[in-house]
Amino acid sequence: MSMLAVHLAALGSKLASYHEFLARYSKGASVVYAFVEGKEDPCFYRGFIDHMLPDEWDVELWPAGNKDQVYRIHSSIDWRRFPKSRICFFVDRDLSDIIPERLILDRNIYVTNGYSIENDVVKKAVCRRLLTELYGFAVADHKALDAVASLFEKELEVFLRKMVPIMTWIVHWRRRGERPNLNDILMRDLFVFVEGRLQCNPTPSGKGNVSLYIHDRCKITFDPGVEITPIMAEFEQGNVYRTLVRGKYVFWFLVKFCESVHQGASALFPGCAGVPKLNVTLSPTNGMAVIGTRARVPSSLRAFLESTFCAYINARTG
Repeated sequence: MSMLAVHLAALGSKLASYHEFLARYSKGASVVYAFVEGKEDPCFYRGFIDHMLPDEWDVELWPAGNKDQVYRIHSSIDWRRFPKSRICFFVDRDLSDIIPERLILDRNIYVTNGYSIENDVVKKAVCRRLLTELYGFAVADHKALDAVASLFEKELEVFLRKMVPIMTWIVHWRRRGERPNLNDILMRDLFVFVEGRLQCNPTPSGKGNVSLYIHDRCKITFDPGVEITPIMAEFEQGNVYRTLVRGKYVFWFLVKFCESVHQGASALFPGCAGVPKLNVTLSPTNGMAVIGTRARVPSSLRAFLESTFCAYINARTG
């Protein structure tokens, strides 16, 4: 197939990111290429990839829209013409293991360890960096910081367990072929923080309970006769819930925990008078660009990048 024909095929498929990649691709440039799912994903992956690349090399990333689109682009590329180790694809595991759904595997496709890349970012060490670098606790007593970091881990476990029934219903919906917009389930309706401690709203938005609330938000008729206990047991087995709670929900927890600690500084940090000055205002929406750069590269992602981008560059540069 000629390059013109390849471009026409890309236009015909309506995959704009694929067409842009073909237009930008340069055989001799010191560039590697990557496709991710959503518009927010480059904020995470770019920092991780840049950390692994030599100074004179760059990475170009394109959001494809969703996992299916990423896979479509991967299958559309003629791999006889392009080196696989130079063009990589990054997708979320989501609930593929528990639904189950088939994941397309290849040596240049990275699948996250947990639900999404956010799950690898929400860690105690990241929380501590946010508090010291962004929330004004740079000179806080180290013992107090240790106590708050321990509180973070404790409350995260509480949060993840509280999310099991919600994730169970989501699995049930997915197994039935339902595709609700999970962004409609608002964590702020379900939980609040008080001085770093998680509290639940038993009747979110005036609904009788959490199950009624999530069905109402996702516009799915609630069937009280559905037995979800077996699915809940699947989440409990092997502590699956610790990795397969939706990443955006877990990310919300991280941001709101830090906000709560900031607001409750006088109670959590002895000798702290008032609320420390904020260096950056974070939210679950804009926090990815800031927080992603403060997370360590997950070991599985490091190994993937070493076997693809790094291997390609080493072969090119000798």
